Amino acid sequence: MNRATRPIVALLLIVSATQFGTTVAARAQAPRKTPARPANCGLKPSRCGYPDATNTGVPAGTKLTVVKGDLSISKAGAVVEGKDIRGCVVVKAPNVTIRRSKVTCSGYYAVGSFAETYKGGGLLLEDVEVDCRNRNTTAVGSYGMTARRLNIHGCENGFDIDDTTTVVDSYIHDLYEGATGHADGIQLVGGSNIRIKHNTIYAPGGTSAIISHPTKNANVLVEDNLLAGGAYTLYCPRDRSRDYRVIANRFARTFSAKGGAYGAWTGCKKTADARDNFWDNTLKPL
Repeated sequence: MNRATRPIVALLLIVSATQFGTTVAARAQAPRKTPARPANCGLKPSRCGYPDATNTGVPAGTKLTVVKGDLSISKAGAVVEGKDIRGCVVVKAPNVTIRRSKVTCSGYYAVGSFAETYKGGGLLLEDVEVDCRNRNTTAVGSYGMTARRLNIHGCENGFDIDDTTTVVDSYIHDLYEGATGHADGIQLVGGSNIRIKHNTIYAPGGTSAIISHPTKNANVLVEDNLLAGGAYTLYCPRDRSRDYRVIANRFARTFSAKGGAYGAWTGCKKTADARDNFWDNTLKPL
């Protein structure tokens, strides 16, 4: 968490299970569904169809052309494909595509897409590996994008998300804490229209797999993810949110018997919809 203009949510959320603020009763839940996949997917996610190193990042056999130094993309609709980018990427135009490429960057953001820089969003990241080289760096932030089949590692944070972002089928792992870090797989600084679906997110020794803003999230879906590690693995909005849904996620005990150091989740029973979430090893509901 390293963007100076953003108050860091994680520092607010390394807390005990006792939470303060408005208590909102969860809506009536539908009957629980039986998980379709076998137990213990955390040991080898791809065995159960979840993302891991075998099915994310640059596809095997892809020939990459080296790009030395930072890359700034200012042309609307530009396509960057088959590149080994040895620097950071800044997107400054709408509807840019980066696919089948590797980004190696130890700056603040390996791939940056910011509302302050351009309007229109539309960034697509597909089959991309991001390596932050074990630095206190964020892999991808923070606005107007779809990310598919990313392999993110060596970063303090996988994603730093504001608005209008979808993260699917991606593998976020081996996060870097360092002496002062608070590692999160995905951090929601605020905002709305966010989809986090069918990802594998591991945060051993970090703050969370997914961490939410205490009050500013709306229209958020967290569904069918394989999650493990963190203080709490999933921090739902602590005080209030609107249409925040947590559905059919699998919590692994890969790094802790409680999922995270303190537990699998916190605050999630106060969301609009929290159902069909279960333990990876026993398939028992949370």
